Amino acid sequence: MTGVAVVVLLLGAGAPCLYGLCRGNPVSRLAALVTLSTVLAAVVVLLATFYGRTSYLDVALLMVLLSFAGTLVYARFFGRSLR
Repeated sequence: MTGVAVVVLLLGAGAPCLYGLCRGNPVSRLAALVTLSTVLAAVVVLLATFYGRTSYLDVALLMVLLSFAGTLVYARFFGRSLR
């Protein structure tokens, strides 16, 4: 049952995020990047629950922290063009 939830989450939320990353202005790309990283972290948490591996939860936490730092770097680097 959890495998179905992972597939639904990836297709339902991941596909629009990937489309937003490929098309649009820099602000919408940044929003899509943040949303996609959240979706991927949720997928890793669901997979950790499905397989019963608590070490995968550490991977999800690391993904969220690196995503936040990456978002700040992206916004700082492209800050002038985001306006």
